[in-house]
Amino acid sequence: MHNSSLVSKAVRFALVAGATSAAFTAPAVFAEEEGVERIEVTGSRIKRTDLETASPITVFSSEDIANTGVATLEDFVQTIPAINGGAEGSSINNGSRGYATASLRGLGSGRTLVLINGRRFASGDLNSIPTSYVERVEVLRDGASTIYGSDAIAGVINFITKKDFEGLEVNAQYDVTSEGDGEKTLFSVTTGASNDKGNVVLSLQYTNREEIYQGDRSFSECPIFERDGAKVCGGSGTIPYGQYFYLDGEPAGGYVKDPGTGMERPFDQAIDGFNYATTSYMVTPQEVFSINGAGRYEITDNLGAFLEGGFTNRQSDQLMAPEGTFWGPVMPATNPGNPTGEDLVVYRRLRETAGRAFTQDFSDYRMVFGLEGTVGEFDWDIAYNFARFVDSRLDLGRVNPTRIENLLDPALCAEDPACLAAAPDGSWDILTAGTLTQDMIDYAFVPNSPVIRGETRQLMANISGGLFGVELPGGEIMWAAGYEKRWEEYQSVPDGAASIGQIYSVAGDPTEGAYSIDEVYAEFDFPILSGMFLAESLRFTAAVRYSDFDFLDDSSTNTKFGLEWAPIDGLLLRTTFAEGFRAPGITELFAPQAETNLAYNDPCENWGTTANATVAANCQSEEIPADFELSSDQSSTIVGGNPDLKPEESESFTAGFVYSTDFGLSFGMDYYDIEITNGIGTAGTDNVINGCYNSANFSSGLCDFILGPEALGEAAWRAGDYRNALGNVSGILLTNANLSTFETSGIDFDISYATELGGGDFSAVLNGTYLDKYNYVPFEGAEKVELAGKVGADQWETTLAAFAEWRTNLTLNYAMDNWAVSWQTRYQSESEDLFASEDNLDNYADSIFYHDVQGTYFVLENTALTLGVKNLFDEEAPYISNNQDMNTIPASYDTAGQYWYGRITVKF
Repeated sequence: MHNSSLVSKAVRFALVAGATSAAFTAPAVFAEEEGVERIEVTGSRIKRTDLETASPITVFSSEDIANTGVATLEDFVQTIPAINGGAEGSSINNGSRGYATASLRGLGSGRTLVLINGRRFASGDLNSIPTSYVERVEVLRDGASTIYGSDAIAGVINFITKKDFEGLEVNAQYDVTSEGDGEKTLFSVTTGASNDKGNVVLSLQYTNREEIYQGDRSFSECPIFERDGAKVCGGSGTIPYGQYFYLDGEPAGGYVKDPGTGMERPFDQAIDGFNYATTSYMVTPQEVFSINGAGRYEITDNLGAFLEGGFTNRQSDQLMAPEGTFWGPVMPATNPGNPTGEDLVVYRRLRETAGRAFTQDFSDYRMVFGLEGTVGEFDWDIAYNFARFVDSRLDLGRVNPTRIENLLDPALCAEDPACLAAAPDGSWDILTAGTLTQDMIDYAFVPNSPVIRGETRQLMANISGGLFGVELPGGEIMWAAGYEKRWEEYQSVPDGAASIGQIYSVAGDPTEGAYSIDEVYAEFDFPILSGMFLAESLRFTAAVRYSDFDFLDDSSTNTKFGLEWAPIDGLLLRTTFAEGFRAPGITELFAPQAETNLAYNDPCENWGTTANATVAANCQSEEIPADFELSSDQSSTIVGGNPDLKPEESESFTAGFVYSTDFGLSFGMDYYDIEITNGIGTAGTDNVINGCYNSANFSSGLCDFILGPEALGEAAWRAGDYRNALGNVSGILLTNANLSTFETSGIDFDISYATELGGGDFSAVLNGTYLDKYNYVPFEGAEKVELAGKVGADQWETTLAAFAEWRTNLTLNYAMDNWAVSWQTRYQSESEDLFASEDNLDNYADSIFYHDVQGTYFVLENTALTLGVKNLFDEEAPYISNNQDMNTIPASYDTAGQYWYGRITVKF
C-alpha cells in the first residue's frame, strides 16, 4: 500500500510538472563531475556531461509540447521563433501535397534536416511523427553538415522518441473552433515495460482534423480586389457563364452574355467575378494513424541490441473551386450558342461539377536495427536504417481539354461518336450557365491517379571516447569518428491519361532516379583549461566530414570549429564557424515538372497612375489599358525537379552567451550569420515578373523565365509575348535551379526565470528571434532581393510568406497542489509588401499577438483534465493587397481563429 502511494504521488508530480514546464536552453554545467553520465546532444557525436555546447540548441520536452495544447507536431514546430517562411501545412490548400514541413531561418525545408533519434527518414513529413511518442525535441540552430551530412545547412530538428518508458499512458483530446468547425481529435496509447536486461515501448496514435472552408470566415468569404480606393468583392474571371475574348483581338477586352438580358456587355469583376472561396478549403482535413515501437536488450555487460520501427498512414485532402477552361479554348463561330458569329476564346468555370478534389493515401515506413556497446573506454554503435514512403494520389474533377474542344466545335464532335452521345445536339453552349450535362461531364472529365515513391537506406557506424589518455590542462581529449553509407531512390508514376496529355495541367512524364553517398567524419573536443581564474572552462571543438556522391564529379570536405569559454561559474561564451555542403535532394533532382498557379503582384494594374516610366512603357507596348484590372492575381507556373542541379555550399557563423544564476534566472543570446553560394531554389513569381517589367524594353535576364502562354497551351493576349487572353502573365519557369547567393543573419534570445511563489511554482520563459537580414540573388548579376521585414515569395516553397523581423513567444506558468495554469503570448511583427505600391490600399501584413491559455486539474491521483483556448481573443488574419490566398498570407498567420480544446491524460 505504501509503495502504491509513492507511485501514484510520483505520477501526479510528473503530470503537474508537465503542465508547468517551459522550453529553454539547458543551464551550463562546466565541471565534469565524477559519476555524472555522459550523454549525446544533437550536433555532436561526442558524449559529454553538460548539455550546453558551442552550438546553440533549444530543447523542448514532451511536457512542453503538451503544454501548448497542440494535437500535431506541425502545430508545435510552426510556433518556434526560429521557424520562418512558407513551409507546407494545414493552411496551404492550393498546391499542397498534404505534407507538414519545417523551415529554420526561412531557408527552406530542404535545408532543415529533420531526424528521428539522429537518423533520417524518407519523407520528412512531420505528420509521420506522433506527439505521444516524442520524449523531447532538440533544435540545433546552426550548420551541422559535418555531423549529419547534407541538408543541415540551416540547422537540425531532432525528434527523440521514448525509449525507457514504463507503465501505460492514455491521452484523448478534442478541439473545436469558436465557429463550431475545424474539429480535431486525438487519441493515443503508450505503454512500456523494463527489466534489468532491457526495455520495450509501444505507442499508437490517431488524429483527425476536419476541414474549414474559406467561405466560413468573414475575412476570406470573398476574394477582394481594389477599385477606386475601395475594397470590392470580386473573384476569378473564369466564370460559370463564360468570359470571352474575340480571337482576332477586336474589339479588345473581355465580354459576357448577360445572364439576365442575353445581351453582350463588357466583363465586370464586381458583377461577374466567380467567388471561388466558397468551394475552397481554408484548413485542409486529414486523418493519421501511426504505430511505433522500440526495444533495447542487453546481451552482455558490454553489448546491447536495439530495434525501432514505425508505420504511419495519412489520408489527406485539398479542395479547390471547380475546374475551368483556363487554357482558353476556342468556341468557333459555327457553334449555335455563339452569339457573335466570330471565333471566341472562352474562359468558363465548370460550376456544374463539385470542385477539384485532391486526395493522398500516404504510407510512411521506418525500421532501424543496430548493436551498441563498449570496448575498453570506447562507446560504439552500428545501425541500419530503412525508410520508405508511398504516396498514392487521386485527383477528381480534372478535365480533358481535347474533349472540351470537341464539345465546342460541331465538326469535331460529329467525328467522335462518344461526343455525339454526350451532346446529342452536336455541341455545347459554353456561354450559358448550367448547360454542362452529366453526360458531358462523364465524357470530358477524367480522374488523375499518380503514385510517388521514395526510399532512404542508411548504414551508420560510430565510435567515441577519450583519446587514449591524452590530456590537456582541462582534461582528457575526447573524440568521435564514423562512417555512413546512404542510398536514396525516388519514382513518380503518372496517371495513364496524363501520360498521353489528356488531363489539363498535369505532368505526364514519368521520372525516377537514385544515388548513393559514402561519408566519413571525425570530431574532437579539446578541454584546454578548467577550474582556473577566468577560465572555469575553456574548450575547443573541431569536426571534419568527407562526402563522396556517386552522381557528382567531385567529392567534398567540410569542417566545423567551436570555442567555449566559461570565465566564471554560470557564464558561457561560445562561437562556431561551420562549412556546409548540400547536394541536391532526390526530389529536387527528379520530381516531375508540373503546372501550378501562384499569386503575384502585376506591375501593369492601373499602370496609368504609375510614376515608373519603364513599367508604363512596357505595359503600353502590350496594349494593356491604363486602368487595367486583373480578374485573377495568379500566374500559371511550371515547377519541379532539375536533374542538372549542382551542389550548394555554405558558411555559417554563430557567437553568443548563456548566463545561469543560482536564483532561477537564465539568459542566452546568439548571433547567427549564414551565407549560401550556388544555392538551389527558384527566382520567385513576383521577382521574375516585376524584375522583367521594370527593365527597359524587357531587357532583364528575368524575362527569359517567362515562357509565355504558348508553353502551356493557353490562348494569348492580343499583343506581346508574356500574357494569356485573360491578361495574366503566363508560363513562368520556376523549376529548381542553382541561384547565386543567399544571406541571412539575426539574433536568437532566451530568458528563463523560475521561483517559488505563494506556495506554488512560477516560471516564465521568453524565446525570440530577430531577423536582421534575409537577402538572395535570383541569378548571377541580378539585383539583390532583400526580404527581412517584407512579404515576398519564399524561394524554396514558391508561396508568399511574411519574413517578419521579430518572432517571440512568452510563456507564463503557475502550479499549486492539484492544479496548474499557463499563458502563452506569440508575437510576430509587421511585414511590408516587397512590391509596395501607392495604389494599394494596404501594403503591410500587420503585426499580431496570439494569446493561448491552459488550465490543468487533477480529478484523480493519476488523471489530469486539461482545458485550454488557443488564439484567445480570436485574432483575424490581416488583409494585405498583394496576398497569396484568403486575402492574406496563410502560411504566416492563423486563419482558423479561436480554438477550444479539452484533454484527459491517465497514467498507470
